[in-house]
Amino acid sequence: MLNLLPFLESSFPQLLSDLETLVNVDCGTYTKDGVDFCADWVNARGQEWEWDMEYYPVRDAGNCVLARVHGAGQGKFLMLGHLDTVYPEGTAAQRPLRQEGNKLLGPGVGDMKAGLLVAMYALRGLQLAGLQDFSELAIFFGCDEEIGSPVGKKYYIPLAKKADAVLVLEGARANGNIVSARKGVGQYTVRVRGHAAHAGVEPEKGANAILELAHQIIALHKLNGIAPGVTVNAGVIKGGTRTNVVPDEAQVVADVRAVDPQGAQVAHDAIMALAAQTRVPRTHIEIAGEFEFPPMAKTPAIALMADWAKSIANELGFSVQDQATGGASDANNVAQCDVPVLDGLGPVGGADHSPEEYIERDSIIPRTRLLAGLLETLCLRRAELTVLKQ
Repeated sequence: MLNLLPFLESSFPQLLSDLETLVNVDCGTYTKDGVDFCADWVNARGQEWEWDMEYYPVRDAGNCVLARVHGAGQGKFLMLGHLDTVYPEGTAAQRPLRQEGNKLLGPGVGDMKAGLLVAMYALRGLQLAGLQDFSELAIFFGCDEEIGSPVGKKYYIPLAKKADAVLVLEGARANGNIVSARKGVGQYTVRVRGHAAHAGVEPEKGANAILELAHQIIALHKLNGIAPGVTVNAGVIKGGTRTNVVPDEAQVVADVRAVDPQGAQVAHDAIMALAAQTRVPRTHIEIAGEFEFPPMAKTPAIALMADWAKSIANELGFSVQDQATGGASDANNVAQCDVPVLDGLGPVGGADHSPEEYIERDSIIPRTRLLAGLLETLCLRRAELTVLKQ
């Protein structure tokens, strides 16, 4: 395995400065100026490092960037990250990057500015070390992962379909684990229509939509476990206008998750079947929804990559395990392309999407070495992975 430690140790002050630059700018998904600032920064740094850069201007969201390094061998490997965060404008000024002991805290530091830099410095290290046993190593920087990548996936899915493997730089779990499986995530809206009436004078002329919705919510929650790993949560409800009016409309929005495509289909079919199961006379039910993020199941090829990552970590002097998680990422979308994908390869951290979001400072260099070692292994052992993909 190539020794990138001298490069990473000498570059570490610059990496920390880069992290401060990227964290201390508001770049929530809908803050286009901030996302574009980060895209411009990435593009400029890639050009400085003599990468082949492709810039994707986007009108209604932030811009996207693709960085490529070309080798003299075979195999294409894609790394994925995103430039956007979940935080509103003003957050970066209120909570700029700061250090508390071994923790670096700030909006988006773990999700996922540090992961972007791990990818960039790993690629730069391999480039300077002279690795050539590949056709292409690439990093795609998306603009809208926090809302499901409606723009970003239009660009990265074609890239993923041509890749031999994809590595996603979401942060490692707080225990250091990488991610080999993710639940699929669906959102379903159950809308009930009834009939309004005066609640005191002639309630019998009404059909209470909220009462029917209550039955529907109970029915939704009974679907928990309908297939292994399926979870259903009624998260947002609304309905009614005044207390003295029998409500004629109410709705609930539910979060639905599944560990595999079969479970997702079972859950979808069961939810849609609820429309025919009204309990309150003269009410009508409309249901809409789908799995925006399909499940990422652990395949034999993903298991092999996870084993390689564990072995590399051991060689580097630390331990890594792989695990499934209930959250979704761009890895869910890639998994549908029949391409092996491994996630959670960023620095160790936690508390994403909160004021306590952090990464562990002393995990940055080890995780960068792990990623670089995994890329090198993928280049050298591509044939083993190809057999499992067939």
